[in-house]
Amino acid sequence: MKNPERSGARKTEGKGHVKAQGKAINRTSGPAWPLLKRLAHYVKSHLGLFAITVSAAALAAIFELLPPFLIRAAIDRCVLGDEGNFIWLWAAGLLAVSLLQGGVDFLRLYLTALLGQKIVFRIRNDLFTHLNRLSFSFFDRARTGDLMSRVTSDTDVLSMFFGRAGIIVLTNALFLIGVMVVLFSWNWILGLVYAAMLPVIVVAIRIYARKVRPAMGRVRKTLGLLGSTLQGTLAGIMVVKVFGRDKYEEKRFDRSSSKNLSAGVEAAKIQSLWMPFMNVFMGIGTGLILWVGGYGVIRGGISLGTLIAFITYISMLLRPVRQTGMMMNVVMRSMAASERIFEVLDTIPEIADSPGALPLPPIQGIVKFDNVSFSYDGNNPVLIDVSLKALPGELVAVVGPSGAGKSTLVHLIPRFYNAERGSLTLDGNDVREVTLDSLRRNVGIALQSVFLFDTSIRENIAYGSPGVSDREIERVARTAQIHDFIHSLPMGYGTPVGERGVRLSGGQRQRIALARVLLHDPRVLILDEPTSSVDAATERKLRDAFEVARKERTTFVIAHRLGTVRHADRIIVLKNGRVEELGLPEAGKTAHEMLMVAGGLYSTLYSLQFTEAVEP
Repeated sequence: MKNPERSGARKTEGKGHVKAQGKAINRTSGPAWPLLKRLAHYVKSHLGLFAITVSAAALAAIFELLPPFLIRAAIDRCVLGDEGNFIWLWAAGLLAVSLLQGGVDFLRLYLTALLGQKIVFRIRNDLFTHLNRLSFSFFDRARTGDLMSRVTSDTDVLSMFFGRAGIIVLTNALFLIGVMVVLFSWNWILGLVYAAMLPVIVVAIRIYARKVRPAMGRVRKTLGLLGSTLQGTLAGIMVVKVFGRDKYEEKRFDRSSSKNLSAGVEAAKIQSLWMPFMNVFMGIGTGLILWVGGYGVIRGGISLGTLIAFITYISMLLRPVRQTGMMMNVVMRSMAASERIFEVLDTIPEIADSPGALPLPPIQGIVKFDNVSFSYDGNNPVLIDVSLKALPGELVAVVGPSGAGKSTLVHLIPRFYNAERGSLTLDGNDVREVTLDSLRRNVGIALQSVFLFDTSIRENIAYGSPGVSDREIERVARTAQIHDFIHSLPMGYGTPVGERGVRLSGGQRQRIALARVLLHDPRVLILDEPTSSVDAATERKLRDAFEVARKERTTFVIAHRLGTVRHADRIIVLKNGRVEELGLPEAGKTAHEMLMVAGGLYSTLYSLQFTEAVEP
């Protein structure tokens, strides 16, 4: 996913980033226990609610054990004994137990859902917060649709785990243990028959879980890829329509959807084996109980009520065992989803505050590069031993052929990336030794590729300065030469701009973005190819806006149109990551004039552009 406020983003990363993030992104499925342990960490914040929920689950298991107790007593005492007149009491007891069990079940399910929602709320917020703190290089690699799937779909799966599956599995486990205790207390022989069934059930659940978990992981992965395909197509729908690639995109979506279908069918096949297996197994268990218990009744060692209660318990086992299998699907889906969530949470930001970082003190805006070198992959240098200095109030132009490292150079100032060698300082403060927040409050960037949020013009301008007054918003809009246009709109500053600002022209978006930066009042202003894709009239308005905006600020401007930098105080000419030429005013001549006299790369590039401009 590319950050919309960036230009010239790279597709590779530095060594440190690959090491920190590759370990998490490429992690394969491991044991479930570490994941469960990490998920349990989120329960600690709600221990009181969790304790009440578990108590409700235990109470529900106890109430579920009572009906066979009552049936056994009713048969032995009333049907076969001499207390026939009191059979209605046992029937009333069953009714009362059913009503109480319904109330306890409601409480258990409600508390479980409440606990699940609270936990997932925290996980989702933690995930979003961590995503916001990750470095730009992470988003160079990540797919937007996949990240959206992790924040929404995967966390929603965890709501099923915390809000239903976990407590249901716990309740069923307590019930199975309770049944074993009761049966052994009634008759140890029938208890042994039941106990012999439990290991088979446990092994079956374990094998089922081992099969279904990777299958669910593939489902979650293909669903994320499907979301990425959909997001990419919708984001680029204009390009799709312009080039008539509707059919191609349909086929691409069909391929992604087919992968999700195959993964879903494979998971469904594994899931479909569970129910028939348990039906057959429980049928065998019931037959064994009837066989052994029937002989016991015939020989007088077991009462008929006990046998019927045994069979009732065995028939009751089918529901929790089958239900546990179904919940295991949710648990395994949750394990797959939690792996994807923890992959992001385990990703270490490449750019972060260093230990002991201090806020940047008030600065004038003296920017100094001292032998700075940088590469995205650790092997191919993008900047090599760059040294330069910019003073407050100066306009510093950074020019050069495509791929020379112009955008990379200015992106090091707000620490979108860290320099590998050398130092970069603001008023003598190393940018790596100050807090990111304070650094970026002092550095404003207006880029060629402008992103506006689908809100009003006012909210877009005030995005970086919440709570600012309308007077201040209008002031910076006037500076950016956009106030008159906004004022002419029927809704004025309350006019919605549409998604990505589609209701505005390129120049209008540029000036609104510039107003947003100026409202932040940075000491260092970076203009990254701000006029490269606008018409001549708009370019003149933008130039006027930039001239006003750069007063009392240190301004860097990157421009392919060299005519826009003729009045720059300093001109840095980059080639293959090195400073090829440095233009400074001298002897009454501007930096532009000095470079033209020198007859180097700058002169060649300028002459080529001028020749192309005058050719018919």
